[in-house]
Amino acid sequence: MDLEFKDLEYLCALAQHKSITRASKALFITQPTLSQYLKNLQQRLGMTLYLVNGRHIQLTPEGEVLVQEGKKLLRQREELSSMVNSVNQTGYGVLHLAIPMGRGSHIIPTCIPPFHWRYPKAEIHLTEGYSKELVNQVQVGSCDLVIINKPSFPISLEYETLGFEKMMLVVGCDTPWANEITYDANGQAHIALERCASAPFVLHLPWQHTGQIERQLLHRAGVKPNVVLETKNLEASYHLAACGYGLTFLSEYHINRLTTRNQTYNCILDDPISEMEIIIGYRRKSALSFLAREFLDVAKQALTHT
Repeated sequence: MDLEFKDLEYLCALAQHKSITRASKALFITQPTLSQYLKNLQQRLGMTLYLVNGRHIQLTPEGEVLVQEGKKLLRQREELSSMVNSVNQTGYGVLHLAIPMGRGSHIIPTCIPPFHWRYPKAEIHLTEGYSKELVNQVQVGSCDLVIINKPSFPISLEYETLGFEKMMLVVGCDTPWANEITYDANGQAHIALERCASAPFVLHLPWQHTGQIERQLLHRAGVKPNVVLETKNLEASYHLAACGYGLTFLSEYHINRLTTRNQTYNCILDDPISEMEIIIGYRRKSALSFLAREFLDVAKQALTHT
């Protein structure tokens, strides 16, 4: 069987997007070009790799095997390229980053541009998702680095601390619970969660890091919350708190990005687990490619000063 990397790239794109039209857009080629290429590939190999049923694409058993093993070969090619480029430090190669969707709105514009300006020939592949799945991407070698809040679940990664931030309680100014707020000598608002036991709460989903921390905080305070809404949308939860719909929890970063004057009190909680550690993780520092080590340096410089 005479195969080229281009064959694998095109077939894997078809398997991923399940549409010749969408796959061709992802490959930056025309739909007729991809259709003809795949037709010629099947003729060259003497086998049917996929079936078309209306708009639906289904791989044959032969196509499934070729895609499964082809992904491994494409990944090995990238790893080999990264290793070679790590030796001569040319700045060529591929860097795979894992960044959560919520925090990505801050991390991506803060870290990626200065890295690109330093190494304009480097190619960046970004994986966005939730903490547990992103950690798994690094553990299995699909991504080089992950930047997350240190999770409550155990991780088999080495990591470095980029900084700390607090989980805070957002209280609408025109709600009864604003009367429970106290202030320290610096004018920072504090609140005891047990004083909010009767309040309505807008909580985030249990599989989100924010959702896990806020449930721990409520449990430790002995509060069984009246949950009026669960949402994964951090911005929506802030605005719901601002209009008095319910109290919510957010990190300092998100509050600083979303807060508007005279709508909310953003309160420190006197519980040590409200102090969250921001980390950058990897499988082994000694095995990091040159580009991964350089991005690690960029991230430490950028995020420890924001």
